[in-house]
Amino acid sequence: MTRREFAYLLSALPLVADDLANDPVLRALRDELKRSRELKLQGVEAPYFIEYALDDVESFVTSAQMGATLRTNVSHSRVPRIQVRVGDPSFDNTNYVFTDFFGAGRLGGMRLPLDNDYAVLRHRYWLGTDRVYKGSVEAIARKRAALRNITQQEKLNDFAKAEPTKLYLPSSKISRKHDDWVSLTRRASAAFSDFPKVTSSNVDLDAGYSTSYYLTTEGTEVRYPDDLFFARIRGGAQAQDGMPVRDSVVFLARTAEKLPSESVLKTGVSTIGRNITELLAAPMGEDYSGPVLMEGEAAAQLFAQYIGSNIALTRRPVSEPGRNFPIPESELQGRLNSRILPEWMDVVDDPVLTTYGGQDLQGSYPVDMEGVVPKPVTVIEGGTVKQFLTTRQPVRGFEGSNGRARLPGSFGAKAAVFSNLFVKARQTVAADDLKKRLLELIGQRGKPYGLLIRKLDYPTSASFDELRRMSASGGQRADGRLAALPLLVYRVYPDGREQLVRGLKFRSLNVRSLRDIMAASSNETIFHFIGNGSPLPTIESQGYVTSHTVVAPSVLFEDMELEKREEDWPKVPVVPPPPLVSFR
Repeated sequence: MTRREFAYLLSALPLVADDLANDPVLRALRDELKRSRELKLQGVEAPYFIEYALDDVESFVTSAQMGATLRTNVSHSRVPRIQVRVGDPSFDNTNYVFTDFFGAGRLGGMRLPLDNDYAVLRHRYWLGTDRVYKGSVEAIARKRAALRNITQQEKLNDFAKAEPTKLYLPSSKISRKHDDWVSLTRRASAAFSDFPKVTSSNVDLDAGYSTSYYLTTEGTEVRYPDDLFFARIRGGAQAQDGMPVRDSVVFLARTAEKLPSESVLKTGVSTIGRNITELLAAPMGEDYSGPVLMEGEAAAQLFAQYIGSNIALTRRPVSEPGRNFPIPESELQGRLNSRILPEWMDVVDDPVLTTYGGQDLQGSYPVDMEGVVPKPVTVIEGGTVKQFLTTRQPVRGFEGSNGRARLPGSFGAKAAVFSNLFVKARQTVAADDLKKRLLELIGQRGKPYGLLIRKLDYPTSASFDELRRMSASGGQRADGRLAALPLLVYRVYPDGREQLVRGLKFRSLNVRSLRDIMAASSNETIFHFIGNGSPLPTIESQGYVTSHTVVAPSVLFEDMELEKREEDWPKVPVVPPPPLVSFR
């Protein structure tokens, strides 16, 4: 047990006997789960594993634009999750292309009471369990039928063992400062009036209080807070040639009290407004091949997309004969013990650490969605891949969870997602020296300029239409996924002068490109964001999401290719926007 887990338990001890372990929700789920062990259809196997989960979420959302409130919403919901596994751990109803269709997918629109009504909660889970069990029985029968007509390339177990966990943590005390938050976003959004060239903008605030419950027939029982608080600022405009330009920033907080103040939000608005205004006046970039310095936030975003989204392996499900199901694979699939970074770089995923560099780490959590207590994992050591993030679903070369099941997955499994990603360099130079080395490379290569990138569009704030255009114009990575666009790109001339340019994208950038890192800075950047398990999450991700932190140094690439974006931009408005008035 870690010191952090011990501290959690100590803080909860006075409440465990009286409140937490006897929480009416826990009691209802515990008692119905016990009774569900009796499930058995005549001539059909009984379940060998059942899980009950419930997410009790109370949230408040407000959005403002140019000093006017666009919407507010208060909601309270309880989301159930039920899984019934039939067969045995070596072969069950999961890991089949239609598992979700027949299994947990049969929950449909099952609703739970918002009141702690013991009898009604049991009744709803009784009905849900019955439907899911029948679906699981149908799924395993179809899976067996499918296997009669195909040859599996490898035989893996469908479920791994895990030690039962019992953890009861108190819910967060709810703060309902709704009127204050509405006024805050309204006043912050009015600051965009100082930037008349910004034609679209939003300031959003989201306060979400959540208590998660998870119980299994193996004896696991957990109750823990899973809150999410953030403020989001977005802005956009359209250049004269039709190209859309945009910028955004998200402030994450562990508690409602740590949401950003008005002055912090207004500073964020000013930064976004200034960046967009400068991008509108910036020239279009040109095709480039040469040294590139990824500075500060851009470096952390780069590692989030190309390391963070690849350190969990995927498993191909059993499919119907002649109907192969496209499964996106990690770029690191099959690359265990392969070098992907310089020998002097390491990467550790640590969900246990809660603070670093004076900041709260947003990716920390006490237990994952399978009730497994997480541990730090060194995924890359000496530049070489040593480990992957795992759940209870075995993947090639790995069986057993290291507590990374943070999102619902596909085909009856949970998805492994990183938490707090630390990219460490054992050979570093000062930040100023890193830029000097860029200038030296420019001179050695005889280049008229080098490139410095300070920010990527990650998570992306692009609209659906723009993402579609990016995909159609070849904006994908080497693995076919969309690559985050470089947002703030500067030409750096031999005399040190910087010039902002726009309209560039990476060419053929992938995990293998990280081997071209030739130097790293001694200073680190701490970057927080909200993801949804996608390699390129959108800033407006809906449904289940996870919070993350990446700590990384600036890095200098010996060689990187970027190219001009060639897309069909929408036409600019026929008439200019109306004049802005002061809202303050």
